[in-house]
Amino acid sequence: MSAPSRYLVAVVLALLLTAVGAGAFLLYEHESSFGAATTSSSSDCVDLTSVHRVDLSHSSFGSVTAFTLPSPLRSPNSIVAAPDGSVWFGEVAVPGLAHLFPNGTLVEYPWPFPNATPSSLCFDRSEIWGVVVWDGLVWASDPANDQLVGMNQTTGALTAVPLAAGVVPRFLAVGPDGALWFTETSTPAQVGLVQNGTAGAARYLSVPAASGAYTASILFQSPSLAYVTTVNPADNHGQLFSFDPLSASPTFEQLGGNQTLLGPYGIACSQGGVWLGEHEASHLAFLNLTSDQWSFYPTSTDPKLPLTLPYYVLAEGSSLWFNEHDANRIAELSDGTTLSEYAISPVPIDEIGIGNALTIALDGDLTWFTAWTANQVGFVNASVAPSFSVSTPSNATATTVAPGSATTVELSVSGSSSRPLNVTFSDSEAASSFPQRISFSPSVSALPSLQGTVDVRVTVSVSPDASPGRYLLLMTVGDGLTWRSVYVPLVVS
Repeated sequence: MSAPSRYLVAVVLALLLTAVGAGAFLLYEHESSFGAATTSSSSDCVDLTSVHRVDLSHSSFGSVTAFTLPSPLRSPNSIVAAPDGSVWFGEVAVPGLAHLFPNGTLVEYPWPFPNATPSSLCFDRSEIWGVVVWDGLVWASDPANDQLVGMNQTTGALTAVPLAAGVVPRFLAVGPDGALWFTETSTPAQVGLVQNGTAGAARYLSVPAASGAYTASILFQSPSLAYVTTVNPADNHGQLFSFDPLSASPTFEQLGGNQTLLGPYGIACSQGGVWLGEHEASHLAFLNLTSDQWSFYPTSTDPKLPLTLPYYVLAEGSSLWFNEHDANRIAELSDGTTLSEYAISPVPIDEIGIGNALTIALDGDLTWFTAWTANQVGFVNASVAPSFSVSTPSNATATTVAPGSATTVELSVSGSSSRPLNVTFSDSEAASSFPQRISFSPSVSALPSLQGTVDVRVTVSVSPDASPGRYLLLMTVGDGLTWRSVYVPLVVS
C-alpha cells in the first residue's frame, strides 16, 4: 500500500477513534470582511467561495503550542515556513491553501480544481501535497489533476503547470539550479523539474529503481549532490539513490547495498551520513557514508500502537527533527545520542485517537507540524527545554555481551517534574522497536515525581538465541507529554 493510500486508511481509523472526543479539537470561528466559509450539504465538509480569514485560539503544553483550525475538518497537510515567520500549508478537506501567522491569524484561499473523491469524504478532497515557496509564488502539487500549482501570495491568483495524465506528482523541492523538482507516485520511477517562469514543459530523469517502484522524496545536500528515495507500493520496500542535479545527464547511484528499507519517505543529511524516516517502522535509518554501514535508531514505543511511523525528517545542525505519524509525537534526535519526543496533544492517544501528524517544517527554534485528523497546526519550541532529562555514561562506547548473559547500565534522571515519570525501553532488534531477545529490568520503573537526580540501574539481559550483531538500546523516561531518551550501543557476540 502506498503512503498516500495508507494515510487514507489511517484517517478513516482516526476519525472513528475520535468520533466521541472530536470536540476537543474544535473552536469557534470569527468571521471577517474577507468572507465566510460556506458549508456544503455534509456537516463534515466546507467549501470556500472566497478568501476566508479567521483568528485561531491556541493551547500550550510543555514545549508545544497547537492552533485549532476551524470546523468542519480542514485536514491540514504539507507545511512550509515562510521568511516572515508565518507558515503555509494545504487544507485537503476544504480544499484550499492556508496561511497562518504567528499571532494566530489564518487566511484560507480556495483551491478550485476538481477531484473525483465524493464530497461526502471530506478528508480527501484535494490531495494537496509538497508545499514550497518558489519563484515568488507558493507552490503545491495537485496529484488529482496531474499538475503543479503556484499561488500569488497577495492576490490568490493561481498558475498551473500541466503534466502528463496519470503521473500523480507528489513531493516538491527547490533545486540548486533554481528549478522546481518533484517526485511522482506512478511508474516508471522518475523525477521531474520545471524551470523558473513555469511556462516550459517538465523535464524528466529516469531513476533505476526496482520494478514497480515510484519516487518518494528528494533532497539537495549541495549544488552537486542530491538524494532521492523510491518505494514499491506492493511491499513498501524502498531504495536510496544519489545523483548530481547539475549534470547534463545525471547518473543515479544506489547507496547502502541491498539493505531492506521500509517505506523510506523522508531524507535528511547530518553527522556524516543520510537519515531516512522509515514509514513502515518505528525507527530512523542512518547510512554512514564513510563506512557504508546502516544503523537503526528506535523511537520509544507505545503498547497501544504496533508502529510509530516516522515520516518527514529535517536536519538542523547535528539534530534531526521528525514526526511520528501514528504516535502523535514530534521528535528531535540530537547528535546521534539522545532523543526527545513531544506529544502534539495533552490528551492520551487512547482517549483522543490518532491525530495523524503528517508533515513538519523548520523555522529557527520552531518545528511546525500539521495534524490531519486532529485538525490542528502547531509547533515545538526548541528554546523551551523540558524540565527533566536522562543520561548515562554507557552511550560513549559499545558494551559487548555474550548470548545468554547480562550487563548493567547506570541511568541518571535529573531535573524536576510534578507529573509521574515512567521508565521504558526499546531497541533496534526489529522494525517495531519492541524488545524481543533483549530484556530490561530497571531498579526503578516509575517515579511519582522528580526533584533533583535519581539514579536507576538497568539490568540488560540477552537471550541465548539472540543473533550476534550491534544493536542500539533506547532508555526512556516520560511523563505522558514529553519523553527523554538516551541511546546505548550493545554488541552481542
